[in-house]
Amino acid sequence: MNNRKYGYGFYFRCIQSQLEKVMNEQLKEFDLTKSQLDILRFLKYVKKDHVNQKDIEEFFHISNPTVTGLLNRMEQKGYVVRVHSPDDKRIRYIQITDKVEDIDKKIKKHIDYSEGVIAKGLSQEERNLLFKLLAKVKDNLIKEEENHVKDID
Repeated sequence: MNNRKYGYGFYFRCIQSQLEKVMNEQLKEFDLTKSQLDILRFLKYVKKDHVNQKDIEEFFHISNPTVTGLLNRMEQKGYVVRVHSPDDKRIRYIQITDKVEDIDKKIKKHIDYSEGVIAKGLSQEERNLLFKLLAKVKDNLIKEEENHVKDID
């Protein structure tokens, strides 16, 4: 029997909400949101020659309409461009622009600050353990989604 007042989901939601607030406030100077930044970082650091919208949807586990809206806004702001594949004009790749390179160092400082706030008071060993546990939780949830287990009786 569990004697905790709140479950894991409550704490994850609170942490996510607070992190989004902090990051969104810091990103105002760039006219970006945390969700947009996450996609830009993915595009910048993914180990793949070409990234399309489906890759973003699958990596972040978000819907097509959500990604479309995020990309449309980032394209309007000059952070990304959609480029047709030379082999198949139906396929459009998403690429970051020089504008992202221009602000990357400043944004990295904001990310480092937020990461420092999150890990404040934790030893290096605790930080490593936190990453390990969070990765395990993420993997568990992804496996559950893939298995579509509905029967919890």
